[in-house]
Amino acid sequence: MKILQTTTCILLFIWLMGSPLATAQSSSTPDVNRKALKSLLEELKVKIDDADKRMVAHPRFIEELRALVDRYRAKLREVFFYEDFSDGNYTKNPTWTVRAGRFKITSANRLWSRVTTTSQSQTTRSDEEPLERILRELIKSSKKNKQDESKSPAQAQTQAIIQSLTRIAPAFEIDLTFVSKSTSGAMEVVLLGGSPLVSRYRLIYKAAPSRQRPIEIARVRGSRSYVIESATKYPSLDDGAPHRLQWMRDTRGNMRVLVDGNEILSTVELYYRSEFSGVALVNGGGTYEWGSIKILQAEEATQP
Repeated sequence: MKILQTTTCILLFIWLMGSPLATAQSSSTPDVNRKALKSLLEELKVKIDDADKRMVAHPRFIEELRALVDRYRAKLREVFFYEDFSDGNYTKNPTWTVRAGRFKITSANRLWSRVTTTSQSQTTRSDEEPLERILRELIKSSKKNKQDESKSPAQAQTQAIIQSLTRIAPAFEIDLTFVSKSTSGAMEVVLLGGSPLVSRYRLIYKAAPSRQRPIEIARVRGSRSYVIESATKYPSLDDGAPHRLQWMRDTRGNMRVLVDGNEILSTVELYYRSEFSGVALVNGGGTYEWGSIKILQAEEATQP
């Protein structure tokens, strides 16, 4: 009987680790079976505890099983938002709202945006908040057009903004793929919050990054943005190839940015501690495409 219990435990563990439920955590598809995997891990933990109590397996083997279960349980993080544009649109599941400019879905299932840069709009200034600024510009443009529509030529679009509403915990990880075909301008990922909805944090990627044009994280207060930290590495990402961008903050406020798995920025930031209400993508000049976007619960903060 003891041998049968031990064998059952081992077989269940091997099956679980090799099943699609386990591998779903590392794939680019949303983890629709997260609850099922969590339940299976809990059952496996009970069986391991029972095997330990009955002393039907070597203690070292029991500890190894527990360590592996803990490792997979750590991967069971809540997914707040997922989009890969595989349905060919951005109007539903999830719903995106265009605030300015034009967006479309490419044949490669990526969200595409192009904004022509000029000498006055080649760089997104870090002390200005684009969402609030574009609203003011739209209001001014609307009033001007009403006053003299025939004499006022259409102004060139300087920003393209699209947003989606979703609950995001204060400890988060944004994991997205993007493509840049730009030589100037900027792209931003913005966390939204408050009522009415405003920007909270901005991750700013400047095309052709350098010491003078680093990737930055900015905090927004009112209509002003303040740079929290700038990158110390300047990877070249404007080659038209997909690149992975990760922006994360844990419960201790450790905020990091990784590009293609390499850390380029690290700081501590805890100013906004409440939940966020959505995410926005901003094209501040240039041509950009966004692939899969996943926002999930941050991993547990490591002990100092």
